[in-house]
This record gives sequence, structure tokens and C-alpha cells, in this order.
Amino acid sequence: MKSLKWLLWISLQLFIVTPLFSQELITNPIEIRRDDETTVNYYLQLEEQGSHTKDLLVILQGSDCNSVRKIKTIQKLAEVYPGADILTVEKYGINEELSYSSEVERSDCPSGYIENDNPQQRVSDLNKVTTVLRNKYMYERVIVVGGSEGAVIAYMLAASADYIDAVVLFGSGGRFFIDDVVHSMKFEITSEKELAESIKGFKQLSEHILSNGPFEISMSNHGYSWWRTMLSLDQQEFLKRIAIPVLIVQGGQDRSASPEKATEMVDSLKKTGKNNIDYYFYPDHDHALNLSLADNSASLVIDDIKNWLRGKMN
Repeated sequence: MKSLKWLLWISLQLFIVTPLFSQELITNPIEIRRDDETTVNYYLQLEEQGSHTKDLLVILQGSDCNSVRKIKTIQKLAEVYPGADILTVEKYGINEELSYSSEVERSDCPSGYIENDNPQQRVSDLNKVTTVLRNKYMYERVIVVGGSEGAVIAYMLAASADYIDAVVLFGSGGRFFIDDVVHSMKFEITSEKELAESIKGFKQLSEHILSNGPFEISMSNHGYSWWRTMLSLDQQEFLKRIAIPVLIVQGGQDRSASPEKATEMVDSLKKTGKNNIDYYFYPDHDHALNLSLADNSASLVIDDIKNWLRGKMN
């Protein structure tokens, strides 16, 4: 099927991150057990060594098969809320021993990750970890920041947990995942005929996944559970359920998630009376808000998010 080639590329582009985790944020991993006796590894970077602040900033990575310790953009995202302790959580089956790879289908991606990683699992892991930390260190405020798939996890967590105080989403696109996939295809397929065939093929595959029970599949290092969840999600309905302050940030040059669909969704939400959602649009910024670029263009976004959080948390 022609669409499979594009699925592989699209999945990577939608959620890929950049390597080289900053030494400033490295801490020793802490382990906690899931109900199935597997281990969640997480990292807690203290603002002041030996003591805990009142605020916890949770930063969520995208969907790539890499350790969170290899994500460069976390250092920049940590700047949006100075003075907070920083929490990052590894995904199912991944730990810091896994080297970084930008390959779409890396051969050493753990089988446990492919079979078990999905948005619900990530939300469950985050709930488990944050509950432990809040009980142990008495954090008074929890702020969650996530980009791309990390944004999906962020709004799912905020919709289900009563301890989140504010959430920042970027590169999350429109209401439905399939629209963002089609948007991404348009930048890579120049032939109108081939584009139409690829879109048709993807929609057929999506319908097959949604209408059938679990079956063995691995695309872009994701299994059936991940694909079914992503294709089933209605982002707008989740956002309707969130009452805390929400900031949605979207780049106009995003080739992975549709800026048009993102704007359309926010407009629709505001028409329903949702006044807790703010929308910042940056015409010249990409899917990752230029965080991975060597220039200083991401600093504007970081400062704007910082000021928004300062205003909401004071």
C-alpha cells in the first residue's frame, strides 16, 4: 500500500525530537512499579539541591522511540516556569541505556515499547509518578507542558486529573489526528494523483484499524494500541472537559500538524463559551516552535509562555 511509506515518514515528522540532552538537567533515574510489575523510570531535577520548591513543572516528550534524557528541547522548555522542580518520565520499556536514533523504524526499539506504549499508558504512568511526588514533597502547583504527542498526553492528563493547575500545548494540531496526517502528506507529495491515492490508502488503513480488534502491526515503532488510540481521539472533546487555564501554541509553518485545523478547533471551542483557553499563533514558527533551530527565534515563544504562566499562577 502506497500510504505506508508516508505513514512512516509522517509519524516521525509529527513527533520527532532533537538529541543532546543538556547536562544541566541530568539527574539519576528514580524507579516506580506499575501494576504489571514493569518499571517506570523518571527524573526529578531540583531547582535547589537538597530541597524541593512548591511548584512542579512536568515536561512531556513526543512519540519517538528515544529516552527522555536525550531530548534537547527540554532544556529550553524548562525556562517557561523558572523556580520549579522539573519532572520528566520515560515511556514504557525505555530507559537511559537506549542510545538516540532519528530512524523512523529503528531496529533496536524495545519490543515492550512497541507493544505497550500508547497515550493511555503514558497518562497512567504520569498519574502514578505525580501522585507519589505530590504526597512525598507536598507540591502546591503542577504545570504541564507538552508538544506534539506530548501535547496529547498533556490534555488527556489535564482532563482526568484534579491536581493540574495549568497546561501548555504546542504542535497539537486540529481536532482529529487524521487531518494532521493529511496536512503533512501535502508537503511531501507533489503529484496530485499520488497525493489522492496516498490519502485514500491512509483512510482505508485507518478504517481497518478502527473497525478491527487488536492485530499485530508495527509502523514507525508503534503498535496497534498506539495507532488505534491516536485515530480515535477527539481533541476538542477533551479540551471541553478542562476547566483550568490552557494555552495552545501553534506555528504557522508547521508541516506536521495543521495550523488551519488548530485555529478552527480553537474558534469552535470559544464559540461554546470556553473562556479558559488562550491561543498564541506564530506565523513564522515550525512544528516545534523553532526550539530545535540554532537561531534565537524560539526565545519569543518561551518568553510569551513564561509571561502567560506568570499571569495565571499569580
